[in-house]
Amino acid sequence: SFGLRSKQTSLSLACRSHMQHCVRIHLTCSRCSWLDSKRTAKGFHKRPGKIVLFEGARFSGQAYEVYRDVPDATWMQLSALISVKVVRGCWVLYEKPDFQGRTIALEEGAIELNNVWAEDGVDTEPRDSSPMLIGSIRLAVWDYSIPRIDLFTEPEGRGRITSYHDDMIETGAFGIPLSTASIQVYSGVWLVFSDPGFQGMLAVLEKGEYPIPESWGFASPFVGSLRPLKMGGFKVENGIEVKAVVYEKPGFQGSCMEVDSNIFSFSEGEAADSNKPTSVGSLKVIGGIWVGYSEPGFEGQQHILEEGEYWDSSDWGGSDGLKSLQPVLSDFFSPHLKMFRERDFGGVDIDITIPVTNMEETGYGTKVQSLDVIGGVWVAFEEPGFCGESYILERGLYGCPEDWGALQPRIASAMPVVLVGSRDFHWRTCVPQVQLFSEPGFQGCNVVLEDSATSLQDGFCVASCKVLSGSWLAFEGANFTGRLYVLEEGSYADLKSMGCVQGTSIMSLQTVGFEFSLPSITLYERCGLRGKRVVLTDGTVNLPLTAGCSRVQSLVVEGGIWVVHEGFNYRGAQFVLKPGEVLDWYKFSSWLKIGSLRPLPQKQVHFRLRNRQSQLLMSLVGDLDDVKMMRIQEMEESGKLEQIWFYHKGSLHCQLLEECCLSPSGSVVMAGSRVGLTAELDAHAHLWSISPEGFICYTPTPNLVLDVKGGHHYDKSLVILNTQDPKRQQQMWDVEIL
Repeated sequence: SFGLRSKQTSLSLACRSHMQHCVRIHLTCSRCSWLDSKRTAKGFHKRPGKIVLFEGARFSGQAYEVYRDVPDATWMQLSALISVKVVRGCWVLYEKPDFQGRTIALEEGAIELNNVWAEDGVDTEPRDSSPMLIGSIRLAVWDYSIPRIDLFTEPEGRGRITSYHDDMIETGAFGIPLSTASIQVYSGVWLVFSDPGFQGMLAVLEKGEYPIPESWGFASPFVGSLRPLKMGGFKVENGIEVKAVVYEKPGFQGSCMEVDSNIFSFSEGEAADSNKPTSVGSLKVIGGIWVGYSEPGFEGQQHILEEGEYWDSSDWGGSDGLKSLQPVLSDFFSPHLKMFRERDFGGVDIDITIPVTNMEETGYGTKVQSLDVIGGVWVAFEEPGFCGESYILERGLYGCPEDWGALQPRIASAMPVVLVGSRDFHWRTCVPQVQLFSEPGFQGCNVVLEDSATSLQDGFCVASCKVLSGSWLAFEGANFTGRLYVLEEGSYADLKSMGCVQGTSIMSLQTVGFEFSLPSITLYERCGLRGKRVVLTDGTVNLPLTAGCSRVQSLVVEGGIWVVHEGFNYRGAQFVLKPGEVLDWYKFSSWLKIGSLRPLPQKQVHFRLRNRQSQLLMSLVGDLDDVKMMRIQEMEESGKLEQIWFYHKGSLHCQLLEECCLSPSGSVVMAGSRVGLTAELDAHAHLWSISPEGFICYTPTPNLVLDVKGGHHYDKSLVILNTQDPKRQQQMWDVEIL
């Protein structure tokens, strides 16, 4: 139920039980002791709230973004049917100002609300269509603290007491509700129902005492079921435009500045300007997830900062201002965390792919001395329930607790950070994006491009740029001519950082696109693909020295996108090569040599595969409990995870079961073989590539491609392997990047 896999060595139960109770290790290093003494004791992690109310249905009309309590919301212009998106936190809408009157409780997610507070007509007339009026709005739940509610059998808190901390679908027995004459809510916001199964009359109860049933709106002293409002997980809405605005004083006062990259120290360097903050007293995170530190140089206590507003240091769990700040730039897809009991990845290990509230409940315990973040971005906590010291974990290896900033080898709960859409909660088509500036340092006029441009606006000269998504080629001439420069995702403060020579002018830009195949290039010593050959699957900074290839006169790119440089160490003129042949390199490039080359790295992207003939989507169908019996077939678009795919190290994975990959079914692979999923990630048996023409080729047998079976039988929509036919549209698939 925890979505994790554990590999145990032969340990006695007594030893295993003992290891689950790890003892805090006090570091003897004087600097670590000093940092420990300066750390503020952390309770439950407090998160910024956000709710968006739309004037009309289907998220239309004026949008009102709310980040904190609104005592009077009557100024909002709403219709009789509104739509609401709760991004972070749990919120309560009140009928009247100052948090009075009837209430509507909302958890994270999207919902449409009609004018529930309008009065019914005297006979059978429906509620009127007058605009909905919200009196006030309150952020009711902002952390993962444990909720508690007590039910009493007699009024005024007397009689037998029953306490609850979580959902209870039936409080009584045999369908008979629990006799409840009074209630006390100690923490959280609770939804109390008159009948079992969360049915019947509903009351929203906040912290306080309710001495009789009438005080929570029930006519009879019975409670059938109840549950608390719960927070969702860490999320990022705007993962492309990473930005924050920092203020020197609390309450968004004092000097401020906008940042989009690391700030090593607010008291040194550029930030030492008298007009800029020397520390952070409050801030607004516009995009991305950030980490603030209590000391300069990314040292001291860590504070995880999601998108939202932080009025003062208490909002991020500290006692003082932040001294350094950095954004998390890793991708958030396919979360996978491996924990190890011993340092340097030794001892018992456990794999986690979903949030874990309490590591003790997994049977593994809380002692963790090294980590391997295989995918995604994670937040680890030293206490259960996402409480205590928190640490951000990006993809990579952490050989000891000090590597992730901890003072003890303990992780008691962990949660991945997920990427969600800012405008909707569904996958949408992704577009490359670059922001061009007319002055260095991202100043002056700016132009945003989402597609290739054969020429730029008259009079506009590129002096700096930010590549927000995708990879781009910048050309010195119009119509993609002249010398080119490869621009990957990131910020380029001037032309020199783009690799341009002095006096360069950028006249046109082109998107690179995506290539779904493993990088491979074969270099030949003679023209026409003849002579000695050298096969490379990785980059080299000095081709003659490391690969023994001093003369290249022809080449074949079998897979990946390659950046070829005339000079060593990826310097000098550049060419970008996609799969294909170059029979005469000198005639193609006018270069006498190739000094260095590398495959262009690509972010892992998610996509749909749409059959070019039927316009249906490749989908995963079947029972999740029996992966071997699941089948791949084309279906109408559903918007669900079984139609979302991604490409990883040559394998095709479905987002619904990302630990499995696409594979031919059966031991004999031939034309007509079905395809399914397998959890056995064989490095050679389950490799695929997608050609520019749209063929999904099985790499071990390149002439076999994915096809739709067709015909008139029940299995006509199954996806199978078939011999490639360049004229058969049914074998071609359009890749829709999401």
